[in-house]
Amino acid sequence: MMWHGMHELLYKMQLVGYDSCAYWDLVPKKTQGRVKVTARIKRLRVVTVLLCIVGLGLPLLCLAQTVAVANWLLRPYEQSMQKKFIRKAQQILAKRSDLIRIGITGSYGKTTVKNILAQMLSVKYRVVASPASFNTPLGFARTINEDLKADTQVLIMEMGARRRGEIRELCELLQPQHGIITSIGACHLATFGDIETVAQTKAELFAALPADAVAVTDGDNEYCRALQHPHLTLVKAAEQPVFVTSLLGQHQQKNIQMAAVLARALGVSDKDIRSVVKNLQPTPHRLERIVAPNGIIIFDDSYNANPVSAQSALAVIREYPTRKVVQTPGFVEQGSNAAAAHATFCQQLKTVADAVIVVGEVSRDYFEQGLADWDGDVVYVPNREAAKKIYPQWLGKGDILLIINDLPEQY
Repeated sequence: MMWHGMHELLYKMQLVGYDSCAYWDLVPKKTQGRVKVTARIKRLRVVTVLLCIVGLGLPLLCLAQTVAVANWLLRPYEQSMQKKFIRKAQQILAKRSDLIRIGITGSYGKTTVKNILAQMLSVKYRVVASPASFNTPLGFARTINEDLKADTQVLIMEMGARRRGEIRELCELLQPQHGIITSIGACHLATFGDIETVAQTKAELFAALPADAVAVTDGDNEYCRALQHPHLTLVKAAEQPVFVTSLLGQHQQKNIQMAAVLARALGVSDKDIRSVVKNLQPTPHRLERIVAPNGIIIFDDSYNANPVSAQSALAVIREYPTRKVVQTPGFVEQGSNAAAAHATFCQQLKTVADAVIVVGEVSRDYFEQGLADWDGDVVYVPNREAAKKIYPQWLGKGDILLIINDLPEQY
């Protein structure tokens, strides 16, 4: 019993990135996942057990506190290890003056653009791109230390941020020679405060580029149009070629177009670019189309959805003549924009969906208010498992299930 309880607490600590404040917020909540046994978790588990053995932790009464104390005791060591890991990556990178380095950031679209660009450049170069959504200093270090090879010619790094200065910090590590800012919008406003601060933070990438760099951004985005760089290319959809692709959503044209501008600048031919684009596969959980064994068509847009991506996803399913069910917990980290974002979302849902499954409590009040006058079906469930029990009642062969966002358990 104690062993199971400790592993659940270790999972919660891991889930919040070993942040003590966020850990205490999560402790009383039910979670469904399992801890991933890493070297850090092993160390935390050993120190927790030792504290219990020596009488500093009472397993049945204050195991949560014991895990927190163990995490606090290990923090200096973990920080030292992280600095060493990052320093090793910097040393490796310092020896690679031949390497073409590309930074990609944006409020949304950065992982997709990174993956598209990597495939385009792979026609001509040996490319390493940061895996999944590794977009922090530790993600940078892991990519360099584990994936960079002696024959690698291009390194593409995704850059994420929740606060001012974090893009600048990543640029100091990477020293990018070219860059793409995919978008600027209402993401992470709980920490940024407003879109203007988001824009200033994303602009840190272009500020770090050399004067002869290729800088690419979305010319249809008002905040992106205000960005500055001597060689700035504003990609406007109406002025760019339309690509044949299996990727879903009109927004994917812009993602492809921005990647294509940089790929051309680095010597990839239009013929090769178009060939790559025809064979592109969706990034997992980003409007990924899946046909279930029972014939239900699932559009999985569950990764970190935002107001813009939600609108694009709804546009994709709008033309389907069959029943459409949307499952969503709403948006997070919208700050003062939360009420307006959800009000708009509800209006969009009412024009597209036949039914809505609202998961969790984070945004329930917004949906109850925004969908109150709607004659469609709405159900409120506590978690994903409960949502799945609704499917047989609402969905049959050929029907649409659109999953917009899938909140981490700390929410």
